[in-house]
Formats: sequence, structure tokens, C-alpha cells
Amino acid sequence: MERFLGLFNLSKKKQVERYCQDIVITSEDFANVLLAARITGLGPYRYACHFQEATPEHLHPKNEELSALGSNGVGKLKGPALKAMRKVNQIFRDRRLLAMHLFYTPSQKYWHLFYFDQRDYDARENHWKHGPHIHYSQDLFTKEPLEQVWSHATSDKPRFPPSLHVRYDYHHNHRRQLPAAPVGRFACKPASRP
Repeated sequence: MERFLGLFNLSKKKQVERYCQDIVITSEDFANVLLAARITGLGPYRYACHFQEATPEHLHPKNEELSALGSNGVGKLKGPALKAMRKVNQIFRDRRLLAMHLFYTPSQKYWHLFYFDQRDYDARENHWKHGPHIHYSQDLFTKEPLEQVWSHATSDKPRFPPSLHVRYDYHHNHRRQLPAAPVGRFACKPASRP
């Protein structure tokens, strides 16, 4: 967690860029920092968050398509019912579930913004060559005042300040290790019977 919080102490953009090349933020450390910020505060920093679902407008099924889906009955989907189902399936691929976490001083002179959507921490089909990541921006990356940065980021069509990718070790990307199978003839001791 100390390496993660080290980002808050860098005062030059080049230092931040070098630091972000080597750091890996774990989901556990990220959660711990967020909890600390919400419960007790994080030194001089205040905390704000914003969550948003962005679904392309053309993927919302029309009322007549939904009605056709309901009246299609059991069996193969046809016509408008099939179109509605294709739209619903596509929503799960194309929507964005955005999360933004902002740490800022009361003067708003210093701030740190972390943001991501569900595609950023997916290990299988990630758009960044190094895989799962979160986006990181701060006051050194833009001349815009924080109020404007936050307003743009939380708008219906989010626009973010310049940022860096930071490797993110998302624990759900690890396969669960099952214990080794017991050695021997029986996997367990048979229960005694009365």
C-alpha cells in the first residue's frame, strides 16, 4: 500500500511517469485506501467518488421489440423479438460501467483521479498491451481547475484529463487454487455407523 500512496508525494510529472511504469496497484490495496479515505480520511486529502453506467442509445430495445419478445412464446425467436434479444446481448458487451475515485485537498490545488471501467481490468481482452490497469491523472497533467475536470468526468458523456495507465492486479483475474487431492486409497475417513 505504501508504493500506491507514494504517488501522492511526487511533485514532478516525469517522476510520476517513471513511478507509474513500475508500480502495480493491487485490488486489495486500492480497496484499503478507498476505505481509509471514506472512514478516517487520508491525511490532507478529501475523497469523492462517482459511478456511472453508459449504454449506447441505439442498443435500448424499443417498446414494440420488447412486446414482441414477450409475445413470441416458447421456441425460436423471430422478427422484432430476435432484434430485441440481440440488442440486450450487445448491451452486455458495449456498455461501460465507470468508476471514478478522486482524492483532493480542500484548496483543490492538489488532486489525484483514478478511473476505470470493467474492460480495463479484464485480463483476457484488454486494450492495453500490459493487461489489466486503471487510469491515473493528477493536477500536474492539466491546467484545468479541478472543478472543471470533475464536471467533465462526471458528465453524461465523460471526458477525462490526460492520464497514465497503471498496472492493476485485480484478484478476480486469478484462478482459484483448489487444494491438492488427498493421496491414498480413500479421500476421507469413512464415517462410523452405530
